[in-house]
Order: sequence, then structure tokens, then C-alpha cells
Amino acid sequence: MEEHKISVLFLAIVSLLATVLVFAKGLHDRPKLNSFLSEPGMVLLVGIAVSLVVSFFAGFNDFVDANEAAAAAADAGDDNIFKMYDENEAGESILKLMFSFPKEVFFFGFLPPILFNSGYELQREMFFRHIKAIGAFAVIGTVISGFSTGFILYGVREAGWLGDFEPATLELLTFGALIAATDTVSVLGVLKSKQVDPHLFNLVFGESALNDAVALVLFNSLSKVLVEDANNNLNLAYEAKMFAIEFSVIAVGSPALGIIFSFFTAIIFKKMDLRKHAAIELCLYILLMYVPYMLAEVFHLSGIVTIFFCGMSARRYIEPNLSFATAKSAEAVFHAIAYLSETCIFLCLGLSCFGYIERFQWRFIAFGFVASLIGRALSIYPISFFYNCSLKERVTDSLLALDDDASLGSIQSSGSMSSSQHSARKRQKTRSTPKRRKDRKIPPRFMHVLWFAGLRGAVAYACAKNFPDVYGHENDMVTSTMVIVLINVLVMGGFTDALLNCLQIRMGVDEKEYMKTWHKQRKLKGTFHRFENEYIYEVVVRDVENDVPVKPKLGYQNPTETIDTMYHLQIMELAKIDTTDSQSEINSEAMQGMVVETKSETKSERS
Repeated sequence: MEEHKISVLFLAIVSLLATVLVFAKGLHDRPKLNSFLSEPGMVLLVGIAVSLVVSFFAGFNDFVDANEAAAAAADAGDDNIFKMYDENEAGESILKLMFSFPKEVFFFGFLPPILFNSGYELQREMFFRHIKAIGAFAVIGTVISGFSTGFILYGVREAGWLGDFEPATLELLTFGALIAATDTVSVLGVLKSKQVDPHLFNLVFGESALNDAVALVLFNSLSKVLVEDANNNLNLAYEAKMFAIEFSVIAVGSPALGIIFSFFTAIIFKKMDLRKHAAIELCLYILLMYVPYMLAEVFHLSGIVTIFFCGMSARRYIEPNLSFATAKSAEAVFHAIAYLSETCIFLCLGLSCFGYIERFQWRFIAFGFVASLIGRALSIYPISFFYNCSLKERVTDSLLALDDDASLGSIQSSGSMSSSQHSARKRQKTRSTPKRRKDRKIPPRFMHVLWFAGLRGAVAYACAKNFPDVYGHENDMVTSTMVIVLINVLVMGGFTDALLNCLQIRMGVDEKEYMKTWHKQRKLKGTFHRFENEYIYEVVVRDVENDVPVKPKLGYQNPTETIDTMYHLQIMELAKIDTTDSQSEINSEAMQGMVVETKSETKSERS
């Protein structure tokens, strides 16, 4: 009987996925509809519709009981989920599995491939170009947003506007922490399809990816404080110290683990030449989507940050050691798995909607939504303003500055200066953003998008499923988070296209072509890039001595156009020549000439 249940479950899931993919194709074929209905929103609506239909035909009370049993089983860690019901109640068991949103499946099944692929496809140079702004938004901004939301709701509660619903102050702060988590999946689904300005996309996406890690640490810390306070064992100074220590360890250890893991994996692929064993090579490479994430969780680090940095480093250090076919196949596999994971997340989120009906605290939901927007604004705009100020430098107007020693001496001797001379002296003290930093400046229209595009999604909902039920308000927090997530994805996500048009944000930008143009004006240089090219690549990347010249040049290099790729393309062109004995000798000489030429180029680069 259990085998039958599993078959029915997988048949239902696969059928839903196939339906959603067909609808997605139709959505992309209708630009007007797609302008206000994003693909994540469409998938979410399909899940909600199926959830509504099943709840109607299966009997509403039984459906709610099944969903509650699923949540209880997940919280209790019950692995034998198929034995929750008798064999005569197989339908309810299937409902329990399909219409719950297990946070473990989300964090360990769906999220790692999405983040890995995001880091893998990310333009690393653009990300690190804005790393200071991204870090400020992710760390300082998340803390400001979370506490601002919590204290705003505290004021609303004290004013008596929540009615009979009176959550504790620590519950409000914990709710503020989880609702401050902006969802990478939502941001990718909306902005990436629009192909917005690469600077804006990297700001929004980078902040969202790192924001999740900070929000999770803040939520877990406040959850502990909430439980300790309910048990009258609260030591606020100790909890604050532990939060600082935990955050510091995660901030340093998580990205370091991702980079180090990809570093040693690159050495393995370099020493073990697997290019003649394509299946083994591809399978080992695909394991990178999960292994670093699980390793980070074992060490109590942030798997989100670890897998993100591992994806970036894998493209840089590991891919040059792969065969051409494996590199192209892996890129397609990573993208496909990430796309299916995103679809499953929104589908499962929609399917779980009707399990908590009649438990909505509508006043709290309304004020919580508004408070989250205000908290987001209090973090984005001040940080953007101070960051832009930090880019400015003291500049001198060459036309008006008094740099003539004789003129300056005459002014000092006379003890006075004319009004024009005084104006020139003032202009010398003007602070302005230099040309080399103007691309890092955050204009007001970018600030508006950063505020609006901080969409809440599955990360916040998964945290809500783990909300401490010390005062009996867990279900209220879950339903409130769910409704706010739906509003963010469907309403705000739908209006994102209109907002981008209103603010005259560039869309439809070819990122690869843009990066080529951008790097013609700016060459990457500095201590780190010189160190990377002179020392790191010598260790992790297969060199020309193995007939695979892959050493990159200083400056921009398209990850999909490495020297390894070009080498394989040249070999493929040579393979088209007739394979007679004489032609074989010509091919051999040509191939040797290519290697010798590449060696000479590499030596000239090093010099």
C-alpha cells in the first residue's frame, strides 16, 4: 500500500510540474500578460488553485487536519510519515505530503542548487565592485529592518490597534527578524527575466543572497531569547555576546569554506585527469551543488553563503580543469536543476495556502505588511545616502583654483582676497564623486528599486514554520507571513515591471555584451588579482605542461570563453581536416605550434 501511495504522490507532483512548465511557456509568449504577472506569481497561483480545489473536494476539515498533522510530524522529526494514517486513509496521507511545506525540504533540497547556480552565473567582477554596498545592506540593513519592523508593531500593539491579538514584545521582534529576510528566489524570478541594468541586478541580488544568512542568524538568536524569556532563564548580555560571536564566525567562516572547498576540488580535478571519463567527471562536478552546503550546516555555518561563494569560485577555478563537453553540460544541468527547484518552491508554497484557513489575524497582517515596508525603507535610504557620501573625495577646480604661488603670496601679503578669489578657495574644498567611482554610486531610482524589490518569499515562510510556540501564536505568525509573502510575490512582483518603466531603469540588457563594453573602459588590477594570477592559478589550474593552456589574463575574462574552451574549439577545427597520413603530420605540427604559441603568450603575460 505504501508503494501505491508513493506512486500516486510522484505522479501528482510530476503532473503539476508539467502543467506549470506548459503554462510558463504560454506566459512568456504573451508579453502583455507577463508584464504584470511574473513566472513565480503564475506558479504560485497554480498551487493556490490546486490547493483550493483539493480542499473543496476532499472535505475542508479533513484537509486542515492533514496539514496540521504534516506540520506536527515535521516538527517532531517523524521519518515514518506514511504511517500517520491507517491504510484506509491513504488519500489523507497523500494530502498531508503534498500540501505541507517542510522547511527541511526547502533548505536542504531546493535552496542549495538555486544559490549555487546563482553564484555560478554571477558576474564576479560586478559583484565585488559593489561588495561594500552589498555588505552594508545585508548586515546593517537587515538588522535595522528587522528591529524597526518589530518596534513599529510594538507601537501598534500598545495603541490597541491589533484588537484581541496581543503578542509579546519578543514575539514581535522575532517576527520582524524573519520578515526582514528578502527572498533570492523571488528576486531572481522577477528581475532576471527583465534583464535589468547589471549594476542594479547585482546590488539587489547580492544583498538578497547575503541578507538571508544575516536574517536567519538574527531570527535564531531572537527565537532563543524568546524561549529563554518564556522559561524565565533569560540572560540578555550572554545572548547578545553569543549573537556577536556566532555572526562573526559565520561572516568569516562561511565564504571562506566555500572558497576553500572549491580550491581543493579544483586541485582534485587537476590531478585526476577525468576528461576521458565524461560521465564520472560530470557527476563529481554536480555534487558541488549540495556537498558544501551540507558541510557548512555540519559546522554550524551558513550554508546559504557557503554554497553561493562556492558557485562563484567553481566557475573561476574548477571549470578550466574540465573538458569542453563537461563544462557545457554542467552549465546546462546547473541551470535546469535550479529552475526546477525554483518552480517547486513556489508550487509548494501555493499548495500549502489553504491549510490554515480561519486563523488569519487580518489587522496584524495589514500592520505587519506596512511595518515591513517602512523597516525596509529605514534601512535602504539612509545606508545608500551614507554610502554615496563615502565615495566622494576632495577635488580641485583647475580653472578657478589658486595654485599660482605668486598669486597666493600676494594674497597672504595683502591680507585680503577678492570675492572671486574667495569663491575659488571655497571651490577647492568641494567634495565630489570621482569619475573612477561613478559606476559605484547608487542613484535615487536604484534606491527605489532596492526598497521595492526586497520581496519576501519562501525563506521567510520557512522561518515562520519554525517560530517558537511558547505563547500559542505560532499559527498566527505562519498565516501572517504567508499572506505577506503572497502580497509581495503577486502584487509587488507584478508591479515591478511598471516600476522599472516608471523609473526609466534599463531593461533587456545583454549582460555579456555589457560586461565586454564595461571592461574595455576598466581593467581589473590590484594586489588580489596579481596574487590570483601569479600564485593561485599555478596551484589549482592545469597548466600548459599538460597541453591544456588555461592561465587567464589580468583583467576581464568571460567565464564561458576560457583559454581551455578556445583550445578545444581549435582542436575541433583541426579535426575537420582529412585524416590521411600526410594530413595527420600537418595536424600534429599545427597542434604543437598552438601549444608552443600559447606557452610563449603565457610567459609574456607573467613577465
